[in-house]
Amino acid sequence: MQQIDLNDMRFFVTVIQSGSLTQAAEQLNVPKSRLSRRLTELENQLGSKLLDRNRNGVRLNDLGEHFYQHALIAVEAAESAVNSVADCLATPRGLLRISVSSEILRYWLTPHLSHYLQQHPDVELNITMENRRANLLQEGVDIALRIGELDLDDVVAKHLLDIASGVYASPNYLAENGTPHTPQELKNHRLLHKSDGKNWLFKQGNQRELIQGKKALQANDASVLAQLVEDSYGIALLPELSGLIQPHWQKLLPDWQVESVPLYAIYYKNRGLAPTVRTFVNFLSEVAKNSPK
Repeated sequence: MQQIDLNDMRFFVTVIQSGSLTQAAEQLNVPKSRLSRRLTELENQLGSKLLDRNRNGVRLNDLGEHFYQHALIAVEAAESAVNSVADCLATPRGLLRISVSSEILRYWLTPHLSHYLQQHPDVELNITMENRRANLLQEGVDIALRIGELDLDDVVAKHLLDIASGVYASPNYLAENGTPHTPQELKNHRLLHKSDGKNWLFKQGNQRELIQGKKALQANDASVLAQLVEDSYGIALLPELSGLIQPHWQKLLPDWQVESVPLYAIYYKNRGLAPTVRTFVNFLSEVAKNSPK
């Protein structure tokens, strides 16, 4: 099968949509004689006439009508491909809706937001702080920032970084209640749990210790747990984010490892090339790259 020139298909579609060679030649800014030759060449390549030409314009035959429907789809697809590149290169502007969990917003994202806004003054950010998993489509969210493992379809989940976790208590709490030296000793203490966080699974070499002690409190906001640690109420397993962990707290069981939690930027596949989404995801990647390990 011969290769058909996409420009010839575009010429053909324009002729049909305009109704005559004269008007199509004006729209395409090409000589009418060249346009006529290209249509003839297209018909020769296909091995059949597609339209009848007369003084009143052009009229498709049955085969031409069939070809026109498919040619129109091909031309529109080509134009969409070209426009998608133009969109990537366009200046980002307009509303960008972000959904982000509380601790990530407070202790990881907020310190850097002004840098993005200064670089992209035509973007209007609308940030919602929520710890539940937002429905991107129903709620009009462009990008969601979430920690933990994901099980989502039809979205891009870009891994930004892994956030280390640790078990912390205040010096006053430990002075009153003693310092645990093994994971099992944690069961004798008031434990502060992040309800949507990791299990208290400790690793040391080949040893595994899963602690399921009494939960003195559960909350889906790490800031609540941090405040209770500061108030010397209990021991918490917390993400090690700058500003959340206080320097005077004591990190417990330093010889045991706790699983880190991944941070993802989530967005729909068909939104990834939008200038606002693309630039903000790139910005998040830079923040993650420069975050303390």
